[in-house]
Amino acid sequence: MRTFSRFCMHNGKRGFTLLEIIVTLILISITGALMFPVLRTNLTSSAIPVRRVENQYRLVQEMDRLTGLYRSEIYKDTLDINVFKASSVDTSPLVVAGETGFLAAGQITGNAYASQSTSILRVTLSDGDQRLVAFFTE
Repeated sequence: MRTFSRFCMHNGKRGFTLLEIIVTLILISITGALMFPVLRTNLTSSAIPVRRVENQYRLVQEMDRLTGLYRSEIYKDTLDINVFKASSVDTSPLVVAGETGFLAAGQITGNAYASQSTSILRVTLSDGDQRLVAFFTE
């Protein structure tokens, strides 16, 4: 019983002094002031990789759509590469018009299939700073 009463008594030697509390608050403030610029930069630039993945996903999704339409036309044996370009490729909002079109046989080096009779359609999709290129043949 005697130990319990000693523990419960406030004899002025327990707790923190005002000086200790002030020093602790000053150290926390200094640490916070040093960490704020680092955390702010990390928080504001953390969305950049997310946007890149979203852009890449949009490009892959659009190229999959075009490839599906292309394979469907091949399967039905109704593929006309000019009609495919006009109806499917040119209507896509992600197509880069200046880099999409038919290639001459000499534009592809090292390709045995690039003859004068083969029509090769190069499709370039762009979203942000990412590009995706595919080749379709007739």
